[in-house]
Amino acid sequence: MQPKLAAVLVQLPPSLEFNGRTVRTFFSSVPRFRGTKVVCEPRHPSWFTSAVEGALRDAGVSRVAADPARCPGAEVSGGVRRFAYFRWHGAPHLYYSKYSEAQLAAFAATVRATKAGEIWCVFDNTARHAAWDDALKFVAALRSRPHSAE
Repeated sequence: MQPKLAAVLVQLPPSLEFNGRTVRTFFSSVPRFRGTKVVCEPRHPSWFTSAVEGALRDAGVSRVAADPARCPGAEVSGGVRRFAYFRWHGAPHLYYSKYSEAQLAAFAATVRATKAGEIWCVFDNTARHAAWDDALKFVAALRSRPHSAE
């Protein structure tokens, strides 16, 4: 029987600073099934540097693109570029707020511009059930093409 695990999300606490040795040790110990992606959602500013990008790529790990971004760079996917994982938590009230149509259109444009073989988009603004409506509007925005300026 083939494993059916498609992705493993490793969420880190905001207090966890980047440590190269720890990252190499931890991610080399994560079991890898064929076809399973590993993605990391760091929340400390020390994780958003070019050195960390290289460490994540070397480890075969993608970095989450999150909204709202807890620090500069967190809104952009990183690490291994063959897999992109977007995680949208609602703004301005984390987990509660619905996104505006303009923000959903901006997310769609970002996803369309992403150069990755596989892209996952997760709405985590579930506290007041906004995720479902936002996901449906996002899919509609993703399918529509923006009008070009003439």
